[in-house]
Amino acid sequence: MSPPGLTRGLTPDLSEVYVAPGGRIRQSDIETVRDRTDIVQLISEYIPLKKSGRQFRGPCPFHKEKDPSFYVDPSKAVFHCFGCKVGGNAFDFVMKADGLSFADAVERLADRIGVQLTYEASSEAEMKGRLEKDRLFKLNQTSADYYHYLLKETEGAGGARDYLSGRGFESRIIDEFKLGFAPPGWENLAGFLGKKGFAEKDIVTVGLARERSGGQGRGIYDIFRNRVVFPIMDHRGRVVAFGGRKLPGQSSADEPKYLNSPETPIYRKGHTLYGYYQARQAISEARRAVVVEGYTDLLALRQAGIAEVVATLGTALTENHFDLLARVCDNVYLAFDADRAGTDAARRALEFWNRFRMEVFVVSLPEGEDPASLVEKGGAGAFAGHMGAAENLLDFSVKKIIEGCDTTTPMGRQRAMAACAPVIARVSADEFMPVRNDLVRKVGGMLDMPEETVQVYMRQAAKPRASSGAAERRPEGARAAGMWDKVENEALQVLLHDPNSLHEQMYLDSDYFTDAGNKKIFEMLKEFPAGDEEGLQAEFDSFVRGMLERLDDTLRGKVTRLLVEAPPEGSPGYENKVFETLKLNFFKREKQQLEIEVSKVNPRLEPKKYEALCARLLEIQQVIREQFPFDRD
Repeated sequence: MSPPGLTRGLTPDLSEVYVAPGGRIRQSDIETVRDRTDIVQLISEYIPLKKSGRQFRGPCPFHKEKDPSFYVDPSKAVFHCFGCKVGGNAFDFVMKADGLSFADAVERLADRIGVQLTYEASSEAEMKGRLEKDRLFKLNQTSADYYHYLLKETEGAGGARDYLSGRGFESRIIDEFKLGFAPPGWENLAGFLGKKGFAEKDIVTVGLARERSGGQGRGIYDIFRNRVVFPIMDHRGRVVAFGGRKLPGQSSADEPKYLNSPETPIYRKGHTLYGYYQARQAISEARRAVVVEGYTDLLALRQAGIAEVVATLGTALTENHFDLLARVCDNVYLAFDADRAGTDAARRALEFWNRFRMEVFVVSLPEGEDPASLVEKGGAGAFAGHMGAAENLLDFSVKKIIEGCDTTTPMGRQRAMAACAPVIARVSADEFMPVRNDLVRKVGGMLDMPEETVQVYMRQAAKPRASSGAAERRPEGARAAGMWDKVENEALQVLLHDPNSLHEQMYLDSDYFTDAGNKKIFEMLKEFPAGDEEGLQAEFDSFVRGMLERLDDTLRGKVTRLLVEAPPEGSPGYENKVFETLKLNFFKREKQQLEIEVSKVNPRLEPKKYEALCARLLEIQQVIREQFPFDRD
């Protein structure tokens, strides 16, 4: 092996990440990449697809299913799963499958099809920030190469190699995670980086060195000395920070066992998971992730063959961590130490329990054990056994709460119930009914309380606030609301497929739609500029694919479903009937609302108001009779 720069392993060449430092990807380039990507060919690289009519069908890569419900429409260049309701364009697929940001997905697909991206000029401050980050990424990568070379090739790293060998870490793990060695001495890394042209202030900024006492001008010294070094990569494989473990037998009692990089312009603990870059593909394939607390726990599980594992970095799990995992998996297993700190860390995950479409489980380890010690003694099977017995996070949380209370007395059980109530309240919404009923039953059983009593505590903790006007907004009930939604979906489906119909219906008001999401989709469709008939459909399809990028997950899934489900080939006049019914529903809602308002007014006390409302009601009734003679209600 030659000295640094040497092999990069999994780490990309940073010079290829941005064509021009600073700025956003040019919009026209984004459109070019989107339109030139063959979505069928792209998705076929991840899952097998089979022709099904005008579309392609296959097993969904985002959830487990018996029968394939994942469809790709080559003409619209979109995908949709009817099982998990996920859908989108090529960018959306790569973002979810590989856990990438939008910009990363554009760059990935641009590189795949050979499109050269350009970046629009930014402000001077933005460009300066980008240039600084690029310098720091390059500095960290050079440092990681240096440490890795020393571990692999120098005699002085014998103790570090013995430590790693004693932990059972093979060469493949050392290379995959680019483990390294920081030698004794105060200026090894600082001197090496200085010769490579890196500025002292940048070395200090990334946390690899400190200024000597006395201020600037007196030089810097290395932070990591005589330690095994763990480079920390972000989700794109760029080295953003480092961790260092003191070697066994060192005499410096004042030195902590572990040293970790501080937060820097390119590193935030709450946004980074150790090993995520290496584990992303395995997590996506297994649709689950195991979360541990330290470097060696993670490496021990990887060594044992458990690939879908990541580690927190000296901080509790954050919403950003869950967001990162939610891109690529459905189930998360928290395998923290069995001590109080590990238990508390698991329970803190409750804060984000219902914000992401993931099941969270807690792996309970034997007292005094951690994931590394467990697999070192019993192999992957020992850990798998505990994973198989993992508890749902909600069950685990209420169990721990109850275990911490004196439940031998009625007052103690009441206190335990009050402490459990906020946990149960997290599933008080109707969408969680099966989970809620199961949890209520379990808590009632543990505390010897009737389920009705548990539900009372839950409702008090949830403090639901029903809108007093809810009944007035939909006075005709759920049946009519369901019909409205059906017609609105049919109308949107026609508009999403046919730019000519969209042009004809441009006069429609968004108030014809009752659902806020439907209104948003319609308003966005109206932004499509009318063009020449030649090439109009292709331009419109491209516009819709771009529109998907501006929608949230729920609305994106709805639009792709309507795109994949072609409008029914009904009788002549089908489309006109759909839009006539859409307008009729609007006037019926107006009529019903006026009838409610009339019923609330006393004609003797407020004669003018009563007359005005009645006049408006008669006007609406006349419009319905004249414009919609087919209506028989």
